Amino acid sequence: MPTNKHAAFRYRVLDACFRRRRRWTIAELADEVGEQLREAFGVSSGVSERMLRYDISLMRSEPPRGFGAPIECRQGRYFYSDPEFSIEKRPLTQTDIEALREVVGVLQQFKGLPQLEALKGILTRMEGLARFPNRTLIQFETNEHVAGLEWLAPLYAAAHDQQALRVLYHPFTFEQPYEIVFHPYLLKEYRNRWFCLGLNEGEGKIHTLALDRICRVAVSEHPFQPNIFFNPDTYFQDIIGVSRPEGAVPTQVVFESTVLLSRYLETKPLHASQRLLERDEKRAVFCLTVVPNPEMYAELRRFGPALRVLAPEHVRSSMHYHGGGWDPLPKP
Repeated sequence: MPTNKHAAFRYRVLDACFRRRRRWTIAELADEVGEQLREAFGVSSGVSERMLRYDISLMRSEPPRGFGAPIECRQGRYFYSDPEFSIEKRPLTQTDIEALREVVGVLQQFKGLPQLEALKGILTRMEGLARFPNRTLIQFETNEHVAGLEWLAPLYAAAHDQQALRVLYHPFTFEQPYEIVFHPYLLKEYRNRWFCLGLNEGEGKIHTLALDRICRVAVSEHPFQPNIFFNPDTYFQDIIGVSRPEGAVPTQVVFESTVLLSRYLETKPLHASQRLLERDEKRAVFCLTVVPNPEMYAELRRFGPALRVLAPEHVRSSMHYHGGGWDPLPKP
């Protein structure tokens, strides 16, 4: 295939030309394709006849390289010998079907995805009868028994359709649930738990709801307020997990670990900002720049006595377990 970024567009234009049931000279095709490129992309240089001959040759080629298009040339004029043919109608090959099977097989491990059943149905119709192989080649860390997955589809639909919701929510820290008007913007998974970020209309700020703490979801009559509060592509760049404490700013956290643990941390950093500062035969010192949040503390604590925070002081002092059970590393 040519690497030209407009190649796929040229194939569609040529296909449309040949479907008009007329015969074209290569110069006429060049004029037509060039005009379509100018209208669609502002390309002023047009297209060479040599390039079009290459495109036609490729379209004639059998899949997967080409489309098997029945393009003939008589007396210098090109046309479809089968006027009903179109590259848009090209049936899926067995290779295409196998690729789709793999995709559906992977997605099946993410229980609750609202589009999964529709995708399986599409594949079944395309293949006639989808016969999924009974081989498992890849597995993800999923748990279909996690609470709250039943809210995944309605929250996704509300975010997609820009629909405000009335959500009955029961945090672990509250004795009774309470209701909020919630404008869902983004669903995110973290450590096998699903969360939804959106606007809490009553407080006028972004809240992160854990799906396993939702008791009820219903459509609200309140008009939907679009997301003007955060960019999903950058919101999580300086945090571990999903929560961002109000007013918190990124902080450089310095910590030391045992040499053995350091090998693990180098292959699986706690955050993209993690850097190795120094190492000797007894310890390694790292730093990372993140917004301190509960998930950060949980990540650092889970290594127990093999990791100790050195700075800043407010993070270091918060690392001690209740009751003073945290055993720091011996001084090097």
